[in-house]
Amino acid sequence: MSANETDEERDRAWQWDPDMRDMPREVRNVISPVHLTGENSLQFRCYPGISCFNHCCSRIEILLTPYDLLRLRRRLSLTAEEFLYQYATPYTLSKGQLPVAMMRMDEETGQCPFVTPEGCSVYSDRPVTCRYYPLGLALLHRQQTAGHEAFYFLVKEAYCQGHQEAKQWRVDDWRQDQGSDGYDEHNRKWMELIIQRRSAGDATSTSLPVSEFFYMASTNPEKFRQFVFGSSFLKRYQVDEETAARILTDDEAMTEFALSWLKSVLFGDSDVKVRPEAVAALKGGKGRSES
Repeated sequence: MSANETDEERDRAWQWDPDMRDMPREVRNVISPVHLTGENSLQFRCYPGISCFNHCCSRIEILLTPYDLLRLRRRLSLTAEEFLYQYATPYTLSKGQLPVAMMRMDEETGQCPFVTPEGCSVYSDRPVTCRYYPLGLALLHRQQTAGHEAFYFLVKEAYCQGHQEAKQWRVDDWRQDQGSDGYDEHNRKWMELIIQRRSAGDATSTSLPVSEFFYMASTNPEKFRQFVFGSSFLKRYQVDEETAARILTDDEAMTEFALSWLKSVLFGDSDVKVRPEAVAALKGGKGRSES
């Protein structure tokens, strides 16, 4: 997009792409409307000393995935509750009405709390949004194929001089260099839940209990563990001993289990099954109430 183009001209350039045209105008203005695959190339390099260094760490929205939160709070030796209180704020996605955690930026400077003049103080554990930059990842739910399709897009903000550097990358090589591959795999179940919920459209609302459970599963495995082992959950759902032992101590396993359970709640498609006796008890209760 050239700097001389009007908003209307930019809008027309997006109309060919039904997957991207619903993005807010301010987002479209810095995104190249081209779907990229892992084989496509980009030109980019960022390093200390470049004139725009650290500029991209201010006045932005950094979405925190479940794996981002796990890595960051381990890095800082904080509990989930402590990290959320100090560094995160809830945000409800417009489509699907599911809550996610966003990084809480400094109120005065608008900067990420982890940025320093020398760069990111948590660089090896930085969020996946930061790892991808200047790429963005989109996951689309395809009804006709009952699956998900991923593609990438290029973010080109006016201040960023990294695009003027001569370094060439394949998209897949950039992702590997930045350590994004592992993050994508860890976050895939969470991303697919969001995309599948979004695909239901604006008319779909999410109940408050489901929203609360989704946020808990995404951000606070310690609290979800208390729910599983401190309630009647294990009497109602089939959880084998090996899984129960794993989620009792492993936060990553707990998050994955919680998201599997939520998938059954939202879409009836999950490995977490209701116990037959719990179903029979529910049916019996209904029968007595109707008699």
